[in-house]
Amino acid sequence: MAGASHQVQIRHILVDNEELAKLIRETIEAGKSESGRVKLLMKLAEKYSCCSSKEDGGNLGWLEVGWNATDPRRPRGGFKTLGNKELNDHIHQGISNMTVEKGKVYGPLKTAEGYHVFMVTNEFKTERIL
Repeated sequence: MAGASHQVQIRHILVDNEELAKLIRETIEAGKSESGRVKLLMKLAEKYSCCSSKEDGGNLGWLEVGWNATDPRRPRGGFKTLGNKELNDHIHQGISNMTVEKGKVYGPLKTAEGYHVFMVTNEFKTERIL
């Protein structure tokens, strides 16, 4: 059976203040290119984020997205999820609904941890045999 793999890399900045999160988003959005925005996010994460991912430019890693939870072909286990369920669910839902796209800046998204500004910075799609 053939299937598709869709993986996305997420970078974010976590702060405890909504106004700061809005300012960070505006600053990143001022970047002239997608790569410029990613570099800004990484630099600002190192300076302002209160998440340990700041040591790696806000990198939360790669997520596999797009699987229908009721699809019997869906792989079981082994796929990374974010430690923050609210952020994880928001990103998965946004990818499924096509409201979250690579290269755009999102947030502030309020979760129990604080306010997130995030981007899908890379994506990888392949066809595969299940």
